[in-house]
Amino acid sequence: MVNRILDEFKKLKEKINDKEQENSRNIKKLRYYEFNEFNIFSEKIEEYLSEFTDEIANILPKNADIQSINFLLYETLINIYKHSKFKNAFVKIDNHETLNIIIYDDGIGIPESFKEAQLEYNGDSESIFEAVNGKTTDKEKYNLHGRGLNSTARVTTLGFGGEMIIMSGKGVCLITKRGMRLYKNEEGINGTYILLQINNKKIDNIYGYLKYKPISKEENNESNNN
Repeated sequence: MVNRILDEFKKLKEKINDKEQENSRNIKKLRYYEFNEFNIFSEKIEEYLSEFTDEIANILPKNADIQSINFLLYETLINIYKHSKFKNAFVKIDNHETLNIIIYDDGIGIPESFKEAQLEYNGDSESIFEAVNGKTTDKEKYNLHGRGLNSTARVTTLGFGGEMIIMSGKGVCLITKRGMRLYKNEEGINGTYILLQINNKKIDNIYGYLKYKPISKEENNESNNN
């Protein structure tokens, strides 16, 4: 499973390293702001993300649940601005049997973010597990509003019946409606890679998935778990 995710990640890196592909129809680059400007620009960032998600909506399938997908994008991108200290970040849309939304940033990553905040964790995959379950490095320094990875995971898996993959540092987590599996990626990556794989359906009441509920670990029998 980890090798498959790494292969997809490397293909994405090849495309975004190609300047002609950098802002192609299905790959969009996120606007960069200086990290110390967030207090000043928090409202501008939120306005920009509203415009950005509308732009993404134009390349989604016509029968897609635009409102719920915009929520997923907004929540994930707010997290990037709040925590990652990125220089480059991209959103890629692939519409196959399922709709794949890929978000990648070259920031410090979840494990390093935990380390900087002096939060305890046992391995990179555990830091992702803890982040999804509510442990945060946010000290309310920036006035950016979001519900975090937990609601993103719940909407993706329980609302859309899909899967969410998060890879950061040497950690990899696969989240399904059954729970979360932890793996280890020996190669490691800079930044954070997120894949939201969702089924083409509409969610009747997205608010039913927004209340925080911890996501438990699912037993992982593969040899490269962490």
